[in-house]
Amino acid sequence: MERGTRAKGARRSPLAAALTLPDEVTCDIFLRLPDKAILRCGAVCRAWRDVISTAVFLNAYQEQQPSLPLGIFHNESSSCGRDDVVDAAVDAFDLRGSPAKRQPVLRFNDYNFRRQFSVFASCDGLILLSLSNGLFYLCNPATRQWIPLPSLSSTTVVGLYPYGSSGEYRILHKEWRHEGDKSNYAYYVLTVGSSAEPRCLGFVDSLFAKPSLGHISSSPPVLLHDCLHWDEKAPNHGLIVFDTDAESFRCIRAPTPNSHVVEMDGLLGISHVNKTDMAVEIRVIQDYKTEVWSLKYKINLPVADMGCIAQKCQIDAVVVSKSGHVLVRCCSDRRMFHFDSNSKLLQMWDDNLPLVNGYWFRKSLCKHSFFRRQKGGRVKQLPRFFRGLL
Repeated sequence: MERGTRAKGARRSPLAAALTLPDEVTCDIFLRLPDKAILRCGAVCRAWRDVISTAVFLNAYQEQQPSLPLGIFHNESSSCGRDDVVDAAVDAFDLRGSPAKRQPVLRFNDYNFRRQFSVFASCDGLILLSLSNGLFYLCNPATRQWIPLPSLSSTTVVGLYPYGSSGEYRILHKEWRHEGDKSNYAYYVLTVGSSAEPRCLGFVDSLFAKPSLGHISSSPPVLLHDCLHWDEKAPNHGLIVFDTDAESFRCIRAPTPNSHVVEMDGLLGISHVNKTDMAVEIRVIQDYKTEVWSLKYKINLPVADMGCIAQKCQIDAVVVSKSGHVLVRCCSDRRMFHFDSNSKLLQMWDDNLPLVNGYWFRKSLCKHSFFRRQKGGRVKQLPRFFRGLL
């Protein structure tokens, strides 16, 4: 038999058969795989790499991934299939199950009070964080790519957003600035990956009539309708809105004070703890243009099941899922509770309480031009936030 030929009736290997599948079938199979398996498949052959490199596949994969809230844990199991303990972990909570499942996102094996970190934004599978050395990094945990952002040092980051259809990502941040006899916050926009200096939008009083704009809530914004939305921490309760296309500010009135802005299945909403009724009230805007609010859920808190004197506690609904599940934090008693929309207590944390600030994460394998290798083609050493991952 000549070399390279196959005897009649000989069986082909499963791998050889898989390599000859139509692209649409291969694509459908890959969409069912976890992100790590997809990346490994891309190294098998050029045909598979071509399939998973298309914009159609990458966008489809991202769309089918659930958006999950992030939590920060300290000193516990790595949850990565190993028995070792990591010093700090950033995990995504899957509230669709009880107890909520955790998916590893970032890992620190050298965390201590001198080597800390803070998460400032999460958008389209990208996470913006800062380390104790004052440097900011934008990273994609699914692809293990990252970029340092030295221009953000000594500033306060308030939002991360995609700019139109350009493929750019921009960071909105503010900085205390002195100019002549004027001292106030000035807002800037940084384009990720650009060598240009951050562009100044102006001082607070020139951008918006209300001086409370300088006091945008430290809680994460919600990105909907090409706008970032924050709950306003000021006597006149409302929402501050930043139009990411026009890069300008405006305000939306809110029906209740001390509310948290949330997204409810594509609708803009707010969550509010009614201390009188001991309930979490969730309202949404059904028509974004009219700004008319309606009550979506009212989750009565079972005080007896919570095991604390809730009336005397500072209670906060830190996370609301699109199905109406809420994470309620009792700050003074250091407990957190997971309720469904029917007020059923699904889970409670009273030990090793996770830090949940309202950031959401959705895995993405999309490519970004601002993630580049070092000169000479050498891959950079893994940064601290990836070293505890497999």
